[in-house]
Amino acid sequence: MKDVPSRVLKRFQQLKREEAGHIELKQIRNNFYVYRATSEWDKERRKARKITEYLGAIDSDGIFTARRVRQGIQESSREVFEFGNGGLAQYLLQDVEPLLTDWTPFARELIAAAIIKAIDPKPLRLVASRWEKLYLSKQLDIRLAPKHLSVVLRHTGEDIQRWYELFAALATADDLLLYDLTAVFTQSQNIRLAERGYNADHAYLDQIGVILAFSCSTKVPVGVEVFYGSLKDITTFKDFSERLPKKDLGFIFDRGFSSFALLEKLRTQGMHYIVPLRKNATLSDLRWLRWKGTFLYRERPIRWGRKETEYGLLYVFEDPQLRGEEEKALLKQVEAEKLTMAEFEAKRRHAGVMCILSDLDRVGVDIFDLYKGREDVELAFDAMKNELDSDKTYLRSDEAVRGYFFVTFLALRIYFKILQRLREKGLTTRIAVDEVLFELSKVMKIVERSGREYFAQIPKRAREMCSLFPEALPMG
Repeated sequence: MKDVPSRVLKRFQQLKREEAGHIELKQIRNNFYVYRATSEWDKERRKARKITEYLGAIDSDGIFTARRVRQGIQESSREVFEFGNGGLAQYLLQDVEPLLTDWTPFARELIAAAIIKAIDPKPLRLVASRWEKLYLSKQLDIRLAPKHLSVVLRHTGEDIQRWYELFAALATADDLLLYDLTAVFTQSQNIRLAERGYNADHAYLDQIGVILAFSCSTKVPVGVEVFYGSLKDITTFKDFSERLPKKDLGFIFDRGFSSFALLEKLRTQGMHYIVPLRKNATLSDLRWLRWKGTFLYRERPIRWGRKETEYGLLYVFEDPQLRGEEEKALLKQVEAEKLTMAEFEAKRRHAGVMCILSDLDRVGVDIFDLYKGREDVELAFDAMKNELDSDKTYLRSDEAVRGYFFVTFLALRIYFKILQRLREKGLTTRIAVDEVLFELSKVMKIVERSGREYFAQIPKRAREMCSLFPEALPMG
């Protein structure tokens, strides 16, 4: 080693006397480093192998800086768990838990997976880790390993008929169910349910059809099913209604279910229906219609009337504001030479007009309100795809896909029960469902190794959220 400064050399000699073992000094450019050298026998090479341990560095002034020894992670003697979000979600599934327990040995796994799906959606491989952050994991010993969860989903997806028994138990007598279908994209290659079909954006993709039945009385989903992606709306409903053991129900559809054959079948089964007609439907002829009155819907005046037909009562609703908007849009098409004036005159007769066919004898505002309740099922699909992150799936079997959407269905019941409370309190414009669950995640419980348990300080905002659900989170 060349040109070692005297101060460096002096300090190195001192270290050799102080440190055990063979001490070496290495020069790298103008820097000097101290190592302890040892050796061990290499059986494979049959010779000694040198091992060095870095001790520190000596600067040009002879000052030695020892290697900083990293301290191991200091473990606390206590654990901190999220309490509020999981506690509320579990409470909101109390009505389903006994039904699931009677049906499947995996009831607790399904409930735990639904809770995670509702509060913080995760892929299967992370569900167990997310569950461990909840205080519920201290109370309930549930297996949520990815392989076991896959078994649970497949088992759940195989026993479809038991689903319908549960759906029938959740629906109240004479309930009206909002029924609709959406498409979910999949990249899995082995899913028989995945078929080419057009989605809402008119893209031709591999997709799965998912239906929801949504209760008008309880304002929460009461049914779910998964179908082949290419099936038409009416075909899915025929299968759903045949499997459902409860028949004292009614259904509210969108225009995709406008079929006189379907309505005739519902009438013979004694099931009620509310279905809008297409603009060009033969029954949409407004001649001989008597207008009965008006009502306000969201501060917009609506004129309504009705007349009898062979398929039930035809309710007609006219929105003057909407009529003006639709006529304006039609005139723009005339200007663009996409419509002739004759076609414009034919179409303008139904501008701003909606025709609804039903077997129910109600005043116009009741039928209109019931149909507009379809916004809830559209909101449910939006929550399913965005809030619950179920707009696509990578599962590898039809049964697992079905099980996955059953878990999503349970999570949606949590979501809409929270939304229902926000509506009751008039808070939907100020507070979102995910905001409730996020703030409640700050309600934490501390568990000491001694077994002592107590709450961490609860932030003001989290305490306000608790006050919305006193029956579930009686925080005092």
